[in-house]
Amino acid sequence: MQKDSIKASLGDFIIDLEQGLLFLNGEETSVEPKVMELLLYLYDCRGRYVTVDELHKHVWADRVVTDTAVRGTVKKLRVILKDDDLTNPKYIKSVAKRGYKLVCDTNILDSATVSSVEAAPIEATPVQDSIPIEIVQPTFEPQHKKQRNVITWGVFAFLLFVICSFSLYLNLNDGPQFAGEASLTEFNGDKRGIAVSSDGRFIAFTGRHSENEAQQVYLLDKQDGTTRKLTTKATNARFLSFAQNDKVLVFSDTVTGASSLKLLPLTVSEPESAMVTLIEDKYWVSDVITGRTESEMIVKVGHNAGSVLMLYSLDLESLKLTRLFTPTHSDEFIIASSVSPDKKRLVNVILQSGKSSLVIHNFETQLDEVLITQNELAARAVWLTNNDILLLDGAGLHIIDVNTGESKQVRDNPGALIWDIAASQAGHDVVAIRKSQERANRLYIERALTSTSEVSRLINTSPEVTSMIFDPMDENMRWVRVKRNDVNYLGHLNIKNDQLTTYFETEDKLELLAAATTNQHLLVKEKHRLAVFSMKSRQLEYFTADSSSSSDGVFYQNDQAVLFGVQVGGEWEIQKYDIESATTEVFVRHFKSIRPTKNGFVAANYVGDLFLLSPELEVIEPLGHRINFEAIARWHVKQNGVIWSNFDYLKSYVNHIDLETREHTRIEDMFYSLYPRISVNEQASHIVYLSVQINDSAIQQLYFK
Repeated sequence: MQKDSIKASLGDFIIDLEQGLLFLNGEETSVEPKVMELLLYLYDCRGRYVTVDELHKHVWADRVVTDTAVRGTVKKLRVILKDDDLTNPKYIKSVAKRGYKLVCDTNILDSATVSSVEAAPIEATPVQDSIPIEIVQPTFEPQHKKQRNVITWGVFAFLLFVICSFSLYLNLNDGPQFAGEASLTEFNGDKRGIAVSSDGRFIAFTGRHSENEAQQVYLLDKQDGTTRKLTTKATNARFLSFAQNDKVLVFSDTVTGASSLKLLPLTVSEPESAMVTLIEDKYWVSDVITGRTESEMIVKVGHNAGSVLMLYSLDLESLKLTRLFTPTHSDEFIIASSVSPDKKRLVNVILQSGKSSLVIHNFETQLDEVLITQNELAARAVWLTNNDILLLDGAGLHIIDVNTGESKQVRDNPGALIWDIAASQAGHDVVAIRKSQERANRLYIERALTSTSEVSRLINTSPEVTSMIFDPMDENMRWVRVKRNDVNYLGHLNIKNDQLTTYFETEDKLELLAAATTNQHLLVKEKHRLAVFSMKSRQLEYFTADSSSSSDGVFYQNDQAVLFGVQVGGEWEIQKYDIESATTEVFVRHFKSIRPTKNGFVAANYVGDLFLLSPELEVIEPLGHRINFEAIARWHVKQNGVIWSNFDYLKSYVNHIDLETREHTRIEDMFYSLYPRISVNEQASHIVYLSVQINDSAIQQLYFK
């Protein structure tokens, strides 16, 4: 006799705790395995809140997923439980920063109770005691008959395996196959954003031909091979898309703090003369794609500094903006998006904690599902069919099966030369921007921090040198980051004879932040973790967790410690890391970054506003300026002056404040001519920065069959 399973009531439902089954009114309810695992774990933890991190550890212990995936699974469970009133939940209550709790009544049920609830109502028939019971004797099959049955079933199982394998082979080869590529333009000028018309004939792109030129909008006609320049007055044209049956182009003029979205009619001879502004004076506007209808655009918008970048639906007729998709965690960033050919789903490339995820958003159910998560940083994802997505990352081009999540690489991408891809709405035409070289030719420029800001030195390096900081001990040496064949190195460069010595290598993203005054340690950020590189051990010593969000750091107390910013429970604080003992303690709360001065500190809050602090860490006064926390921006306090870089993707700016006189000066140049990753020497007399030349690029057609 089979032993009864342990069952419990969950409000109106009954759950079989051993078999993982859910019943409502005697009928089994279909539940996905991962959703059932979540329900069982919440049941085991009933009476208390369960954090998202705890769910990662216990329910998703077998794989790494984003917080979006966890919350999407919770949404699925709420749908099954019909728990749609979030203000008065019947089953699952959620509280920010505390997590989720099962709040419905739960009771263990005995077998009689379960039977009465689960059994379908039938008319009972009395049983008389006098009815004789017939006892049936068991029968036994001969041994040879059993063997014959075993053989028969074995053959059947083998044939079934062959059929399934052949069917799987057909399915794997049934999707799109990469068939080759061809150049549509020469390598002339820098190209950035790209879009394809619905019929594949026209290709729109943004670009420029010289370092001092702003990016404009261009239109390539594949039929006759001609290219038209559609704008001459765009401030910084960047992202674009066709709309309204290819009769118009919508593009973003992306300038941090003053971004706009504009429409170019393609039915007139001079489109710029009839240009319409759709959105203006936004902090950030980017990633323009065609929506579910011809009059809908999907665009990424940030309303102010520090706000989360969200996807909005824009109706081109009413100009109404409606929020469409929001990252669920503060360290999640939407990299790119694309709408499926049947207009039912949206794929988002999400960056979180150094990992890239493809998240499928269902427009009808409003549920999100993580398709894949990988360590390689993804740049773009476009739909080839309703079942296949083309993904571009540093490794190459991959076709992702939307139903299974299976990925197959169809083309490699050495040197990340393929910069961007785009597809027509039906996915039939795919084009790419291909750079002529991995990194553009460059110079490092040393410039005086004076009113004249004259250039004092030009340092000619190979394109492999991707960042540079001053050596605090030797004016002829520079600490550098070098990238070769997708590997990052920490090196020491002699700028007199170009001799380079490397000390450390990693395939992960690496930022060089500072050098100790004795040159015994370097402060770096590998992926999203802060670390000290020891010249003695030749190893990285991490002091932030893999799962934490950190800002930057600075050497402190004669290079014996590091002050750095870290987010704890949603709030920023400054912590101090002791290098010798490898211990960490809270230094000051409510700030994201800090620098020591001669008589105290300068600290920045979470949006970058600067404050002068006393030696006792009390706020003396706000300085009335704001720094930039983007990864390529830098800020320093040297010789009683605050120096920081800022940028708006059109230009870069280097600011200097004298803490005694409060005098403010600024140097500015085009964004790539003065790359904002600056370094300041110990005397605070000069800065060094990267100046990048044009990287010529071409447009290519990618063929799939």
